[in-house]
Amino acid sequence: MDYQQPTYDVTFMRLKLAAALFTAMFWFTSVVTAEEIPNLDLRTMQGESQDLDHWVGKGKWVLVMFWALNCHVCETNKPAIIEFHKKHKNNDAVVVGVSIDGMDQLAAIEGKLKGAPFGFPNYVAELGIMAMNYEIAAEETFRGTPTYWLFSPDGELKAVQPGPVQIEALETYMARFTQL
Repeated sequence: MDYQQPTYDVTFMRLKLAAALFTAMFWFTSVVTAEEIPNLDLRTMQGESQDLDHWVGKGKWVLVMFWALNCHVCETNKPAIIEFHKKHKNNDAVVVGVSIDGMDQLAAIEGKLKGAPFGFPNYVAELGIMAMNYEIAAEETFRGTPTYWLFSPDGELKAVQPGPVQIEALETYMARFTQL
């Protein structure tokens, strides 16, 4: 009896993968609000303290991108995130970057931002403090970069996504909650 390798329609498999990614990305719905988000001890490039509440709960969706200097997946996903920010920043959403490399890597972070600008605001966090407070807010352990938080326009943490984000899924998710 001959064994035949099953054949799969590539388009069907891509659709199944996209659906799985969408489901995995947005399985988490939080009750955490902007007022309850722990201080991540964010710093500007000038070393000044900044909180997410500067952005969150101001009437726009906020996508927070946690990234690191040595993260290749961050670099791969960055062009899509930049395009998302450009497309939405004047209307319904903004992106905020958070480097988890710490202030001792400030020169390298600034060099990265100058050499290949993200096009959206970026801050610096100390990994230990950020990870501890991340766990409080997200109710899960910080797994690495990239990781994304998505806040609704009223400041509710709606989704947590470790790993790359599919922009189409993100926009679909935002549209679904905007229509409610």
